[in-house]
Amino acid sequence: MAHRAPRATLPAGGGRSLAWLGVVLVCLTLVACGFQLRGAGELPPEMARTAISGISEQDALARDLAQSLRANGVQVVDRDEADALLRITRMDTGRRTLSVGGDARVSEYEVYLTIGFQVEGLGSEFEIPTQTLTLTRDYLFDPAGVLGRSEQERVLRESMRRDAVQLILLRLQSAAR
Repeated sequence: MAHRAPRATLPAGGGRSLAWLGVVLVCLTLVACGFQLRGAGELPPEMARTAISGISEQDALARDLAQSLRANGVQVVDRDEADALLRITRMDTGRRTLSVGGDARVSEYEVYLTIGFQVEGLGSEFEIPTQTLTLTRDYLFDPAGVLGRSEQERVLRESMRRDAVQLILLRLQSAAR
């Protein structure tokens, strides 16, 4: 007959208490190090009612920017009702060749998006001088998949546009500090 060592047992519900203790310890550690979930940030109060200019309202960047501003508590209004004007001063997009293979054919492309913007207080001294953002993405070119290239570029451009909106908001939030 084999001898078995006695097992340590937890009181009823003790496993649950241990799990809760672990969760509490993790939360306390995150709070102690200053971690915060990224949510709506605080934009300058001078931008409470902001108009967007320099691009068409139907442009995807204008729509994304307006949506993000609203999510951060800003009313996006027409210029005649605005306290501030967010002006897109530059928007360039394109594609460049990054590398060429030994057969003198393009093997890698880079797509880019450059956006310039500034904020002007209407009826106040508030101003954020012109700032420029340049985002790039690169991809390998497959001559056999020419139809997929346009879709790949479209996805990369959408990603850059969303990132540009987030970067613009971060810059606006830093002006509030």
